[in-house]
Amino acid sequence: MAFAFGLSACAGPSGEITPPAPAERPARAWSAAALADLRTTLETAPAQGFAAETRTIDALDRLDQESAHVAEAASALDGLADETFTRLAMQFAMGAVDPTRVDPEWRFARPAPPDVAALRASVARGASPATLLEALLPSAPEYSALVDELAQLKTAPHATINAGSREARIDAVRANLERWRWLPRTLPARRIDVLVPFFELRLRDGGAPVVTHPVIVGARRTPSPSFGAAINSITLNPTWTPPSSIVNNELLPRFRRDPGAAAADDFDVLDSAGEIIDPALVDWQIRPFPYTLRQRAGAGNALGRLRFNLPNPYAIYLHDTPSRGLFARTDRALSHGCIRVAQPEALAAAVLADPTWTAATLQAAIDTQETQAIQVATPLQIYILYLTASPDASGAIAYADDIYRRDAPLVRALDGARDQVATLDRAETECASLAR
Repeated sequence: MAFAFGLSACAGPSGEITPPAPAERPARAWSAAALADLRTTLETAPAQGFAAETRTIDALDRLDQESAHVAEAASALDGLADETFTRLAMQFAMGAVDPTRVDPEWRFARPAPPDVAALRASVARGASPATLLEALLPSAPEYSALVDELAQLKTAPHATINAGSREARIDAVRANLERWRWLPRTLPARRIDVLVPFFELRLRDGGAPVVTHPVIVGARRTPSPSFGAAINSITLNPTWTPPSSIVNNELLPRFRRDPGAAAADDFDVLDSAGEIIDPALVDWQIRPFPYTLRQRAGAGNALGRLRFNLPNPYAIYLHDTPSRGLFARTDRALSHGCIRVAQPEALAAAVLADPTWTAATLQAAIDTQETQAIQVATPLQIYILYLTASPDASGAIAYADDIYRRDAPLVRALDGARDQVATLDRAETECASLAR
């Protein structure tokens, strides 16, 4: 009695049994080589400060095995690879965390998103996913130095650093790698960086040695924001028109207690027509206060003898101070948000880059007591940066106190936490209403 074979075999013309043709592997858009390259990028992402991608790697491996036989798995693998590549491209190019979630004072616009469609087309033509993605990361030497530091911290013998310090430094490096991913990819070779937690200004000029100046930055209750601007002029012997917050919360209560303090501190009182009136005739208790206070130029002016003008919407300026003894302090988070700088005459001469204006000629002009504005022929970019780990003059990574407590929320966000940092109410800075 003859039996018919099922799908496993069939009879040929001569009656012999032949096995079926092997099933074709389901088609995949991602080649084995490209997928392996993407997997390697996921494995090495923590070296850039990102969180480990264990679950994504496991999912790719499982779908890779199943896709050899199941068409649905092949389609799912392509979808997951596309999604992962797109996510990594966005994170490498713009950072993994939205700055507004973790730093209410970070005011830089995020870098532009990458052209993911063009990148995926390059992968389809055989380009290396890892190479394409790595090109999206910052190329600044400071970023590379932080990557090297992270690798050393993770591999250094435990005897060389205690566990608590190691973890704190790892967190600081990860936070600052992310901040660099938030920054513009191209920074001018000649520029000023103000590193707020380090209380330090760095004047960079290509390959020349970096010139540093101590600075005083925003107090913890009135932090200095992070942003970029351009210094376009310098005012010698500036006047100061304090903002309403300082007028109402500090000056008026003091002048009410001591009516003679306004004149003693060189404040003029201006009416609505701009006319100066006698401070002795002012009712310091009236609210709302109908006058404008303006401090005359001079040695006691809150802005000192010199102000660097960098137009910005945050009312932040770089300026001298009559209280230069404060630069001797270790913790210099003392201002209402503006940046006070030591040796301002030398810095002004460097910013102007004009042989007419040396530190000596600037001092001579200041000594005339006349208010004078000097235009900067080529405006100089300045970046106010909240960075708690950064290379020092020797290239070694230095660490600063996280004065505004921004690192921990950022690291939690990098690790997938959903913590939100409420935007603090911005107090006005001492520079918010400056006389021009």
